[in-house]
Amino acid sequence: MKNIINAYKLIQTIVDTQTNLVVLIEDEKPILMNKAFKDFLGLSSFEQYTQDSGSFTNNFVPHPSYFNADKVEEGKTWIESLKALDEKDKIVSMLSKNHELRAFSVKLDDTHEQYTVLSLEDISANLIKRIMIENDMNMDKSSGAYTKDYFLHTAEILQDGAAYNEKDIGLSMINFFDVDAQDLALCVKNIKDVIRENDILVKWSKNTLLLAYLTDKKDNAIIFTSKIHALMQAKNACTVIALVKKGEKIPNVIHKMKTSLNELNENEMKVL
Repeated sequence: MKNIINAYKLIQTIVDTQTNLVVLIEDEKPILMNKAFKDFLGLSSFEQYTQDSGSFTNNFVPHPSYFNADKVEEGKTWIESLKALDEKDKIVSMLSKNHELRAFSVKLDDTHEQYTVLSLEDISANLIKRIMIENDMNMDKSSGAYTKDYFLHTAEILQDGAAYNEKDIGLSMINFFDVDAQDLALCVKNIKDVIRENDILVKWSKNTLLLAYLTDKKDNAIIFTSKIHALMQAKNACTVIALVKKGEKIPNVIHKMKTSLNELNENEMKVL
């Protein structure tokens, strides 16, 4: 018995050194969690957790974009359902002790018979970067920007990413009056050279690019876009800037931007 207790204490000491949230599951039920996890949930002890909680999936906020109890397949355990997902889809959302929504990438290790170790990495700050993974299917080969269809497909997740980061989404639509495919590709390259890693550049149409980014306020969006607009003046481009306000949908805001874009002349810029 003494050896078992000492082994348990050793395991607890090891997992407490991890910055990720770590929990040891036995037959679907948590039997140990590290200090980082207890701090996240605001627990004084693991015993408090076992008294107050039901299924471990109760920690996962229901959302169509992330794994939760509603996505457990019939006839399977929640661990089996989570394990069956692609790595990029093993994302859960949880509420902290301060009622802040956070997003976590989950890694599972079930190589020890009835035990499963879950390690949850907080990816809230990089959620947009993770969902907009560059690959051939998502990129327009002629320009080097993301495709319109892919952007629209991920628009809802993009808004979730902004909410997690407590930011607004800025949209800048740039229309070129006279540009061929080669020129557009060069414009994409030049814009990519000055935007941030997590900013999203989309080929919206033959002559139009859309830039989506996180921002603190409209003034910063204007300053940011003005630099790009100036860079594109040689191509006789016009630009419209808008923020996606709370309760609005990205496609609806873009529709308003397109209408305004059609009213502009070369080298003009408008803020909605």
